[in-house]
Amino acid sequence: MDDIHRDSPCILVADPIAAEGVATLRAFGQVNERHGLTEDELIALIGSYDALVVRSETKVTAPIIEASDRLRVIARAGVGVDNIDVEAASRRGVVVVNSPTGNIAAAAEHTIGLLFALARRIPAANASLRAGRWERSRFVGTELRNKTLGIVGLGKVGLEVARRAGEGGLGMRLLAADPYASQETARKFGVELIPLEELLPQVDFLTVHTALTNTTRGLIGSAELAQLPASARVINCARGGVIDETALLDALEAGTLAGAALDVFTKEPPEPESVARRLIEHPLVVATPHLGASTEEAQVNVAVDVAEQIGEILRGGAARAAVNAPLILPETLRQLQPWMTLVEKLGRLYTQLHPGSLQRAELSISGEIASYDTRPLAAALIKGLLESVSEAHVNLINAPVLARDWGLEIVESRSTTAEQYANLVEVTVQDGENAPAHRLAATITWGEERVVRVDQYATDFAPRGHILFCRNLDRPGMIGRVGTILGDAGINIGHMDVGPIAGPSGRVRAAGGEALMVLSVDDAVPDKAIEQIRQTTHIFNITSVQLT
Repeated sequence: MDDIHRDSPCILVADPIAAEGVATLRAFGQVNERHGLTEDELIALIGSYDALVVRSETKVTAPIIEASDRLRVIARAGVGVDNIDVEAASRRGVVVVNSPTGNIAAAAEHTIGLLFALARRIPAANASLRAGRWERSRFVGTELRNKTLGIVGLGKVGLEVARRAGEGGLGMRLLAADPYASQETARKFGVELIPLEELLPQVDFLTVHTALTNTTRGLIGSAELAQLPASARVINCARGGVIDETALLDALEAGTLAGAALDVFTKEPPEPESVARRLIEHPLVVATPHLGASTEEAQVNVAVDVAEQIGEILRGGAARAAVNAPLILPETLRQLQPWMTLVEKLGRLYTQLHPGSLQRAELSISGEIASYDTRPLAAALIKGLLESVSEAHVNLINAPVLARDWGLEIVESRSTTAEQYANLVEVTVQDGENAPAHRLAATITWGEERVVRVDQYATDFAPRGHILFCRNLDRPGMIGRVGTILGDAGINIGHMDVGPIAGPSGRVRAAGGEALMVLSVDDAVPDKAIEQIRQTTHIFNITSVQLT
């Protein structure tokens, strides 16, 4: 068992990272470096740690993540997070961070290095010379100047490759395919942005720079490779699996492709009899063991970057490169925090007033707060609705996942136009396909939370402590009857409000009509007293609620 203490954050470094990163981590908590752990060993240890740091070697699986109630952040000292079960982390409310910018230059330079190695056949010529042969005519290469480079994925690394390969560098013609890239950015880097099917037939070299996702896995397969000229060469410094390894090997062996350079593979390290191993040994392939980020500078950059993010999260802040959490500016969180608390209370209030199934919840936000990024308010609503029925701790990260798991649809609407209140949040919940919708509305006035509507009733009460909701006929003596029962039970009434049915312009009181009596009391009301109130003439319904 590691020698750790629970009075300060504990951080497990499971893969080697730069010493500068470890030193940064030590400023935030206790650090243990334990490299080469198996899944079972990690499962046994992880419950003692607040943060886990890995590179590409350690696989952070769902069983590892689920073995800890303490883990708050998993950091990948690099770009790709395909060795981390991000879905499982999100479900547990664990932040996953990476360093998307720390190794950009290193990855781009390695791509250019492989580009040269392919064009000038450098590795094969070196091997021949080492073997004692002098074969100049065998290794005639091709110049890069005026050749066409196709870039699949025009993100940060793709753009850095373009910067080095374009007119101001190698003098190559640049084409790119990326459905998310802007034409303006492409033009700035001298890149012509076109669809992939138009790009493939035109290129002399093809390099991929996309993340590995369900949509990019096998992005360059048999059909795409068949569209390339037979003289073309492909490079993958991104992620193994973006280029279909079997299709690539088939194209090389069929002579429909002139060469390939690979820094990444579907399984790393490749197994002895695998397709990846056959590619590595192929005479037309240049291969390196995932060295794209392996420079001294890049290792320091990514280690310090993720270490700083871990420190920010452990202090209660937000990471700048969270993979599974929306980037919410600190100023926005400060402005929305009181409203997040209020919306969460509305969710908890609803589940106590109307226990049952949850299908659809609409969050309407009006006033000045609608001009902010209000995703935290939606997460707060999900937390309020689900925490009473779910064992999971709900937070900004896992709220959308848990809502989806429960089949709860969240719809959000915003308007900066204020009507009756300067700011107002409204929650409308549908608890069944044919069931009536229930509505709660609240505001904050002079720093005080006020619930101003419960279903069809106009109200005015603070959502805290023990509250009784009595639906009754609005007749003389009703308050006195309920007050007498509570007094006999030793329960003091701290605040009382009678909410009439609300009209378009607010409270509309019709004598003899229905009303909602809301009583804030100092202590929990005994069941006997609640039953006495329920039996009182002209009281239709009574519900006891507790809000912290």
